[in-house]
Amino acid sequence: MKCIAKSRGTLPCFSKNKTMTPTAINIEKLSKVPFFSALSRKQLQQVAEEAEEFGFEANQVVREESAVTDAFWILLYGSWKMERFLSNGSKPLVYETDKIGTWHSGIEVIDAIAPVKVLATSHSYIMRVPLPLMNKWIKEGFPIAGHLLSGIASGVKRLQYHQLQNKL
Repeated sequence: MKCIAKSRGTLPCFSKNKTMTPTAINIEKLSKVPFFSALSRKQLQQVAEEAEEFGFEANQVVREESAVTDAFWILLYGSWKMERFLSNGSKPLVYETDKIGTWHSGIEVIDAIAPVKVLATSHSYIMRVPLPLMNKWIKEGFPIAGHLLSGIASGVKRLQYHQLQNKL
């Protein structure tokens, strides 16, 4: 199954159940998302031109745990639930939020340690940023490193605590 994203051709679906619905990126709304709020107007325009936004319905799978880590996913509107699975078969680490600007995936080693399944829990708009594009934005000086580092730190702390509780 393939999903169509804007006019860029097709992408592999990240959800086995339904296709993702491509949506237009609104620069005014994007400027209010904490992940992007420090960007200049020019940088916001670049994000709108280069990234992909998709709409998901409640209970629609955004990313299967078996998916390849090839992008960052950023919540623009709505809510989602992330489940990280440890190799010891314990209960998954579950994190649910409606906080816009939260992101997941993109860090290959973390996804290797604890593969993630992501589910939209309400009607949601989610941006997909391929790894090379995120790297490009960082090299171009987009003020997003703080959000990425904060997300990595809090995610690793949650995962470490869960790992200790399940005695991996």
